[in-house]
Amino acid sequence: MAADWLGTFNAFIEDTCVVGTVAYGLTRTKALGAFFEGSTPERRTLLGLIFGVLASTEVIFPGARSPYVFHILIICLAQFAGGVEVSLPAILTVFAAGLVLRSPSEALQTLTALVVTAGIVALVTRWWKRSPTTMLVCATGAIAQGVAIAMRNWIFPALGGVRLEPYHSVSVLANMFGLFIAMIVWGDAQTRLKSEQNRLDAEHVRTLVVAAELAALRARIRPHFLFNTLTAIAALCDIDPRKAQSAVVRVSHLMRRHIDVEETSLILAESELDYVRTYSEIQLMRFGSKAQVLYEVPTINGELRLPAFSIQTLVENAFQHGIEKKSGQGTVRIVIRDRPNYFWCAVIDDGAGMTLEELGTCVPEEKNPKHGLVIVNTELQSLFGRTGRLRVFSEQGVGTCVAFRVPKA
Repeated sequence: MAADWLGTFNAFIEDTCVVGTVAYGLTRTKALGAFFEGSTPERRTLLGLIFGVLASTEVIFPGARSPYVFHILIICLAQFAGGVEVSLPAILTVFAAGLVLRSPSEALQTLTALVVTAGIVALVTRWWKRSPTTMLVCATGAIAQGVAIAMRNWIFPALGGVRLEPYHSVSVLANMFGLFIAMIVWGDAQTRLKSEQNRLDAEHVRTLVVAAELAALRARIRPHFLFNTLTAIAALCDIDPRKAQSAVVRVSHLMRRHIDVEETSLILAESELDYVRTYSEIQLMRFGSKAQVLYEVPTINGELRLPAFSIQTLVENAFQHGIEKKSGQGTVRIVIRDRPNYFWCAVIDDGAGMTLEELGTCVPEEKNPKHGLVIVNTELQSLFGRTGRLRVFSEQGVGTCVAFRVPKA
């Protein structure tokens, strides 16, 4: 007698591991994940078929999971999980397996037991009218298994049915515990899904916030650019009115481009360089032979995308704070270097340069940036992280280099 109980307990431990593994594996299937994300009739049917295949193992290997009665346990879980739309395909799958592998009488008895099981669960959930708790599922599973024992051991034989291997009372406790394990795993799967959904929602919100921030920064660049350009044209009006007129036309072209570019877009480097050339032409009209602009740009073939007006703003800064303050001829160089994982973009001038004190404060941290360099620096870090920040190198009387890195990914 002691040996029987010891063997039953050993089988219970082994099969509990099987139940837990099956429940965990089931929550990892795409069908169940899709079911959690949005229940549709197609997904409910697919989930029911998966439950049915699992429950059919009791027909293929009767008593193999003893003291568990696997198909009763699975149908309880299917009914709780998705109602009739899930349990019905599962029941029909088990019935089909019974017709193929067992006699029609056995298959019919199994069908009846499973339908009654699903009916008991349906009555309980209708009475409860709330989300089923783990203890409610366990109690309902115990009741369903108790009814299945009565049907298998006494009702079916009394009606002239085939006498099958009887269920034992210990199976009530086993199925109850199996449902407890399954519900814990099921709840964990739902928690995981909600956590992932919350993470995606938070990421989406963060993306919207960054987009709004970038739009605000871009809006600040436009008046900043316009102010510097109009200042240059104002200086031209006294020197050469015809050039000033031509510069106004170029400004109108630039402003049209500003309007056409999306607020948060990354544009091709070729387009950005077109803006730079147009702006540089206006400045060269003003400075004449005192300034020149050189381009050291490799053939990129559309690989490099960067924030609109980023290089242009650095060129503005080079003319305004470098070349304009220098006596004699000055040069502004636009340099792009192709590296394995990123591009270096730099604007270099041989203008007045900065003192160490000025260098330390040229790109201050501001919550509401207004200075051109600060706006570009904030935009770059919003898009590319800390590694995308502006690097500024300068020496008084020698010149200034302002550079940033754009990842290829």
